Amino acid sequence: MINALTLPFIGAHEFRKELTRLLDTVQKTNEPIVITTQGKPTAILTSIENFNQLQEMIDELQLAIKELSEKEYINELIKEKTKIKSGKGIAAGDLYKEIGI
Repeated sequence: MINALTLPFIGAHEFRKELTRLLDTVQKTNEPIVITTQGKPTAILTSIENFNQLQEMIDELQLAIKELSEKEYINELIKEKTKIKSGKGIAAGDLYKEIGI
């Protein structure tokens, strides 16, 4: 995960003057830049590639949260965990073969 405090900073005034150069830099290096206003971080300039990766991660997390909030899914996990504890579960290697991994 990216810590914004470890990224390069640029003030909003300088950002306006150097916009074209900064856009080129972000595109070439794929490294985000923090934009500050009165010394405080206010925005991050990042590449489309970084933005798309972040959006994909957000989408995957939202899906995982949705699945984990479904009672049927949780109940099924609990039933399967009980089977495993009682020795009635399927060995991982056998399961992998069954599903073709």
